[in-house]
Amino acid sequence: MAVKGACLRPAEDVRCADLAISIPNNPGLDDGASYRLDYSPPFGYPEPNTTIASRDIGDEIQFSRALPGTKYNFWLYYTNFTHHDWLTWTVTITTAPDPPSNLSVQVRSGKNAIILWSPPTQGSYTAFKIKVLGLSEASSSFNRTFQVNDNTFQHSVKELTPGATYQVQAYTIYDGKESVAYTSRNFTTKPNTPGKFIVWFRNETTLLVLWQPPYPAGIYTHYKVSIEPPDANDSVLYVEKEGEPPGPAQAAFKGLVPGRAYNISVQTMSEDEISLPTTAQYRTVPLRPLNVTFDRDFITSNSFRVLWEAPKGISEFDKYQVSVATTRRQSTVTRSNEPIAYFDFRDIAEPGKTFNVIVKTVSGKVTSWPATGGCDAASVAG
Repeated sequence: MAVKGACLRPAEDVRCADLAISIPNNPGLDDGASYRLDYSPPFGYPEPNTTIASRDIGDEIQFSRALPGTKYNFWLYYTNFTHHDWLTWTVTITTAPDPPSNLSVQVRSGKNAIILWSPPTQGSYTAFKIKVLGLSEASSSFNRTFQVNDNTFQHSVKELTPGATYQVQAYTIYDGKESVAYTSRNFTTKPNTPGKFIVWFRNETTLLVLWQPPYPAGIYTHYKVSIEPPDANDSVLYVEKEGEPPGPAQAAFKGLVPGRAYNISVQTMSEDEISLPTTAQYRTVPLRPLNVTFDRDFITSNSFRVLWEAPKGISEFDKYQVSVATTRRQSTVTRSNEPIAYFDFRDIAEPGKTFNVIVKTVSGKVTSWPATGGCDAASVAG
């Protein structure tokens, strides 16, 4: 007697089977001879204690619907005119286990990931085999196999390539027999973070930022560039990686509010994974003041008053910067709700001199274009 067979069913089927019990010397005559098949545990087909006539068997008994990951004991009895329930054969067989369930991957960084799974929903197990295969060109040589013998149902994988894609294959092992099917899942590690970036160009409504690629570059295909508050015409931009090795990249945000502070972040992308961001805050240029004039009633031999109007339209700024063109001295005037602001220049040491006055708005450390208006000088009385 012999037993042959394997688990032929797909992984999602309920039971495995699948054994062929070979009876090479069965005469197969219509002489009343029969075989009785018994087994434990009592799960399978034909049912335990089934008697089959010799003429109906041929040279093997097909056994199916066995439980996966189970140790079976079989007994075969033969009955004819001279023998009754003669035990002709017995064997212990372990069926192949089901693969693990609930396979998932937690990507911790560009180089580390944790693989998690649950045991099979039925049947026994003694260990698990985990294979990790590199699918990206840069990780194609990565091929690791781990056997996990404890019941933590997880395993940490290290030394991965940032941004690379891998496949996990999980097998169940029971009593030295490995599941025929396996559970698989692809995952991508986090790509490396981009390098520093700067404002390459700015005006009242536009910020053009330029940044360096990550170092080391790792694997990625795009940059995700975003701006907060999301005032731009397009507040999230996707920029393709160019060059090998990649060079600097850039993105322009348009339609912004003059003088407003914006937080900009740049991230690399690989498949469905995105890197930690590189961030910085930049401001647009505030709108310039209007109509710089001088109050003739406040001109003396050593002082004068300059007046101006606040910018028209939406613009964010903290204060005004007022200066005389021929000196480095700068004075500030806090922004108020009044439509007209002024500043008094005092202690003028040069009576009769003409002074050119420059007024700017200031947002953070960013100043507007200068405003001098239609009357941009004052002759201090001598």
